[in-house]
Amino acid sequence: MRKILLSAFEPFGGETVNPAKEALLRLEDEGIYKLFLPVEYARAGELLISEIDRVRPDAVIMTGQAGGRDAVTPERRAVNLMNAAAPDSAGRLCAGEKILEGGADELFATLCPEALAEAIASAGVPARVSESAGTFVCNDVFYRALSHLKGTPVQADFIHLPWCDEQAARHPGQFSLPVEDMVRALEAVIRLVSAS
Repeated sequence: MRKILLSAFEPFGGETVNPAKEALLRLEDEGIYKLFLPVEYARAGELLISEIDRVRPDAVIMTGQAGGRDAVTPERRAVNLMNAAAPDSAGRLCAGEKILEGGADELFATLCPEALAEAIASAGVPARVSESAGTFVCNDVFYRALSHLKGTPVQADFIHLPWCDEQAARHPGQFSLPVEDMVRALEAVIRLVSAS
């Protein structure tokens, strides 16, 4: 059986829950390893890389919150940029900084985002491919992981999840999904990755 490492972030930005964390908490643990990360530039990526080196997985699936999106979105690429209007959970504000000096401008997912989106949609959950993981901590973790895994057979991608229903009251008019749907989406991804 393939070893799969899944990561999710703690709540941030005034939220009391993070849909990615809630979905991972409800996933069956058999055959997968779970890691919960702080929403902090550099530190979150370092913690993930340390766990990758400890677990030595066959695949790494990173997840995070993308409130305002209307689907579960596997990402195509990570960019070598930290740039956001809001600070991370440690208070660090980044404006146009490189993640890794001398690193490639962008790195591409090594799990096929189209195949992931198709598996999620087949499970009855809205899904589409996103072209970029943004420039906040999700992208930072994704870029650092892809850089660390370059030249290895370990496959990786980042999947963004929309608001969950528990957050809907704070975001009237915004799209949300039940956490159970997000669990089904991740289960579909795990089945696909386990079979490949």
